[in-house]
Amino acid sequence: MRVRAVGIALLVVAGVACQTGRPGAEASPAASASAAVSPAASGSPTPTPAISATAQSAQCGQRVTADFLLANDMTCTTDAFVINADNVTLDLGGRTITGPGMGPQTWPLPQLDSVGVRTGGHTNVTIRNGTISQFSTGIYFVDMTKSRIEDVTSERNRFGFYIHASSQNAIRRSTVVGNVYGLHLQDSNDNSIEGNNLIRQTYNSPGGFGIYLYRSTGNRIIENTIENNVNWGIWFSDAKGNTIFHNNVAGNSPQVSDNNPDSNHWYDAEKKEGNWWADYKGTDADNDLIGDTPYGILGPGGAVDAYPFVARDGWKKKTHSTIDHYQPPLARPPREVRLVVVSGGTVGIGRPHDSALAASSVHASSVAVQTDGRTLLALDGKTLTAWDLVGGEPSTRTVAIDDGIVGANRDGVSALIVGPRGAQQIDLVTGQQEFFDYTGVPQELAPSYKHNHIFVATPRGVELLYLNLGGRTPYTVPLDGPAGAMSMNGSGTRIYTAVRGKNVIDVVDTEQYAVVQRIAIDDEATAIAVSPGEDALYVGTANGVLAIDLGNERVRARTSFLGSVVDLAISPNADELYVALAGLQHAVAVLDTVALRTANIIPLQADPTKLLAASY
Repeated sequence: MRVRAVGIALLVVAGVACQTGRPGAEASPAASASAAVSPAASGSPTPTPAISATAQSAQCGQRVTADFLLANDMTCTTDAFVINADNVTLDLGGRTITGPGMGPQTWPLPQLDSVGVRTGGHTNVTIRNGTISQFSTGIYFVDMTKSRIEDVTSERNRFGFYIHASSQNAIRRSTVVGNVYGLHLQDSNDNSIEGNNLIRQTYNSPGGFGIYLYRSTGNRIIENTIENNVNWGIWFSDAKGNTIFHNNVAGNSPQVSDNNPDSNHWYDAEKKEGNWWADYKGTDADNDLIGDTPYGILGPGGAVDAYPFVARDGWKKKTHSTIDHYQPPLARPPREVRLVVVSGGTVGIGRPHDSALAASSVHASSVAVQTDGRTLLALDGKTLTAWDLVGGEPSTRTVAIDDGIVGANRDGVSALIVGPRGAQQIDLVTGQQEFFDYTGVPQELAPSYKHNHIFVATPRGVELLYLNLGGRTPYTVPLDGPAGAMSMNGSGTRIYTAVRGKNVIDVVDTEQYAVVQRIAIDDEATAIAVSPGEDALYVGTANGVLAIDLGNERVRARTSFLGSVVDLAISPNADELYVALAGLQHAVAVLDTVALRTANIIPLQADPTKLLAASY
């Protein structure tokens, strides 16, 4: 049995109006009768033959229960068409349907104030051959199977096409252009996206994408042009097992984003053919139209298109098999770890199995590590220190923000300082600075690698501080109480946030801007760390440390200490957990990550306040 999306209730349309006549008319089966198209037995839907219906005029809010061929342009104040039956083709007849405008922002929920064509809970439905413009959503599918969108232009809507909780559908030969959000697949599996133009989407954060897949799997994205979108061309979030090849991808910013190296397939493994990326810099020495080196996919997982084309539509010009040069990267050797501990206001450095930390001359109240893993950022009042821990010397500069906390921008070169009276970004290479208005009460920072913004834990919840919008905070994700300790997973898709005064961890989805999970624990969390493999959560409390399996939310190990846990860090090798202890015990404990057995205790002279694991 298919699970129907909650949004299906929204398919009811009441009180719609149109300039062409009476609302809510239903297409007559007699006037539009034609032979029904049988659904495909399995997989993607079969091509739909032309209908033999007589063209008819339609009214806004038209309910469609049999094949219907549109005879007139339409201008509507809410929905234009609602399809309420299986085995139906709505042929727009080359006409244009115009709506009342895109409506207010609703991300990540679909914007359903006005929809060009909506349908839900049906199979073998086809929408084809026309233009849908200036609606909240051009076409909305919810809980649909084996249905099609063909030869439709969706333009200047908030969402071009929104495919929700739907499977085994096809979107073909359509153009999605100039919308805020392009083609959006949410919880939708085994669909075919083929031969479309996904171009020139505009921007209203986090919009501007050509195609977005959230929590969707088994989709095939083939022979599309994904070009000149203001933001991502292709954006995947928690989307796995999808196949993407023979697409032209050009002029997007960035071209593509994916989270994990093995979760999606960026080429045809049998033919060894990938996509054409306009910014590919490799060469083709053997003239097989396939680049001799992979194209890197943006994201922390290090995914690649192993067989990128060197020419637009290269698959149409290729005359012989690919000469395979691809060599999967070798497993990376274990990284060397350096512990960074702020204790008594001074930074101490050491290896996990040293008997003591080496004191430094660097003072700090807040610390962070750059994306290279080895450059320390330490903030003390208005003094910012940058220090390459592998043979470098500390360098300092004065910042403008007082009482701030420091974070490392995911661009690899900038430091972020956020305080209650403003925010500042400093390029540590060029010295260029930017300043932003901000009046929150920051507790923790989690810079996002996908967006030019920072997640800020505050008493009000998790705020999104947008740097490219001048420091605006258009979203605050509400929590179950004031935010405490916070940790983002490596792929940037989840933030685990302690709630002060409560025995719960709220899990925030960084693309959906919502709490999507709550993990109950025995005590209030004082520190949180996520494993590099994103399969385990380590939680510090006043009584010790818990290791929680994120697959089933069960505690798989626990340990206790005399001192209270004030901070946690984890080795990038995923083998060791580091615990900063204060109170009855001033120390850093080194534990194995599986059973939480203690391997070393490094004593400290004063209570620690911050702990990091730098590496190289």
